[in-house]
Amino acid sequence: MNRRDALKNLGLSLGYVIATPTILSMLQSCTTPEEKWTPLFFSDKQAYVLQKLVDLILPKTKGIPGALDVNVPKFIDLYTSATATDEQKEIYKTGLDAVIEELGIPEELNPPNEKPFTLEPEKFDAILSKYLSLTKAERLAYAEQENIVFETLMKIRDQTVWAYKSSKEIGKNVLAYDPIPGQQKGCVSVEKATGGRAWSL
Repeated sequence: MNRRDALKNLGLSLGYVIATPTILSMLQSCTTPEEKWTPLFFSDKQAYVLQKLVDLILPKTKGIPGALDVNVPKFIDLYTSATATDEQKEIYKTGLDAVIEELGIPEELNPPNEKPFTLEPEKFDAILSKYLSLTKAERLAYAEQENIVFETLMKIRDQTVWAYKSSKEIGKNVLAYDPIPGQQKGCVSVEKATGGRAWSL
């Protein structure tokens, strides 16, 4: 089963709150395309890394938009800026800086009179594989060590899936959606009820 199929069957069980009206309004504000995204919370370098990671976690596939298509990085930035405590923000930034250091990204992404910096997608894929494609024992070991790179990448993955599933585009057009639920049928398989897709609400 690939990542896209797994997402379709994944329930919203990531430890995040149910989408309140305030959060839904944040999601709505992130649906309009913009020429350039200026982060509120992350630095330009952190935003660059976040976008690359999010794109690999949920890439665009045939007929299904990816996380970048529904502005997931912008939402994560807005959500963190509006809801995280000062301590949580500091931990998040420290974690992203640790990811940046492990990736070997230089201090300046766009040095004067030089070509803007880009890092091969393979480097981002390698760090995701190293920290997220783990056995249960390896995950426990990283958690016990309080490995900040591991914790940060887990947070980014969870926020990415949560924001993606909560977006209007995915909720209405990819997941099973029924704005006015009718009768309840308790003994019907998910395959028969929704074609195997998880419910968006």
